[in-house]
Amino acid sequence: MMYNPNPSQRLRGFVRQQVLNVLGAWATPAPGIHILNGHRIAHENEPHTFKTLLQELSQKVSFIKIEEAVERIMRKEQPHKPLVAFTFDDGFMECYDIFAPLLEEFGTNALFFVNPNYVDGDASYIENFNNHVVLTEGKTPLRWSHLKELAKRGHIIGAHTMDHYMINTNDEQTLRYQIENCKSVIEQQIQQPCNFFAFPYGRLTHANQLSIDIACNTYKHVFSQSNYKHYFSFNGKVINRRHFEPFWPINHITYFISCNKTYE
Repeated sequence: MMYNPNPSQRLRGFVRQQVLNVLGAWATPAPGIHILNGHRIAHENEPHTFKTLLQELSQKVSFIKIEEAVERIMRKEQPHKPLVAFTFDDGFMECYDIFAPLLEEFGTNALFFVNPNYVDGDASYIENFNNHVVLTEGKTPLRWSHLKELAKRGHIIGAHTMDHYMINTNDEQTLRYQIENCKSVIEQQIQQPCNFFAFPYGRLTHANQLSIDIACNTYKHVFSQSNYKHYFSFNGKVINRRHFEPFWPINHITYFISCNKTYE
């Protein structure tokens, strides 16, 4: 079922929203390379929410392609202005219908992390994935035909485990299936190298040293969604991203990317 917060959680959420509105109104994006990571839009019939966000954000930052962002982070560059790149996890259909076309209008691209068993899923698998794994009801997965086209249009397709699996287990056989097989399936389907991996759920506790070692031996680059004030985690092996959603207010995102990031 969809997550349904209780009254105290809703109150905390409301207070947090108001605080971010105030802080974001005075915040300025910090110089640096910011990788924003989203998942979905609130209502797929409202693409103007993301377009408005991009229009407002483009007045404050410069958009760069994700492969350039990664290259500059790996070189430990310290740009003198805020640069923003985009990634999206889970592979919902709005990536094809909304996010990719709008990013193209602004001259940039995205890295889409997908779960092959969701891409190939039948109705039963999709329902379980939506309702019990990612807790986002009513979604439709990208299929391989969409991913192939996105790759041809200059977007990047990355791996997110076979089943959106939490990789903090010590079961090496399962880890190798979820991490290594994911790369093989994606490359076979899209006929392009798959060099990027993001582990599901994104907190550093949602992975362990064994899984990170397997991922780093399989992929050129590995991503989390944590520890955003630092470019790297796991002793420089994992690139950190900042969570956002395309329907969030611009003030919130401005506040989140106002921190000065470090390579330490």
